[in-house]
Amino acid sequence: MNMTVTERAQEFIAKEGGVITVRIEKRLIPGCGKTQTADVAAVRVGEPQDYEKADYQSFKIDGVTVHAHSSVAEYNDQILLRIDTETNLFGQKLGMFGLPMPRQSCGDCTSC
Repeated sequence: MNMTVTERAQEFIAKEGGVITVRIEKRLIPGCGKTQTADVAAVRVGEPQDYEKADYQSFKIDGVTVHAHSSVAEYNDQILLRIDTETNLFGQKLGMFGLPMPRQSCGDCTSC
C-alpha cells in the first residue's frame, strides 16, 4: 500500500490503541440541483466491525496497524496517501490526504 503515517498521526494513534481503519465513503454533497454524492476519505481509530472484516486488508505502517477497505485498494500504488491529524473545534482527528478532489459541480444551475 502506498501510504504514509505522519509522526503526529503515529503519536495520536498510539494513544488510542495503535489501530486505524481507512475507507472511502459516499457522502451527500449539498447542491441546488439533484442530489449527488462524492467519494470522501474516512479514517477512524479502531478495527472494522466483525461483519466487515472480509472487505479489509491489514498491514503495518511505522508501527500502526492499518485496516484498509477494498475501496482504498483502487488507489494502491497510484498515488501516495497520507494519514495525518487535523484540528477542528472539537479537538484533533485523523484524516487521509492525497485523494483526487471530487467534482465540484452540483448540477445544471449557473450559480456554482
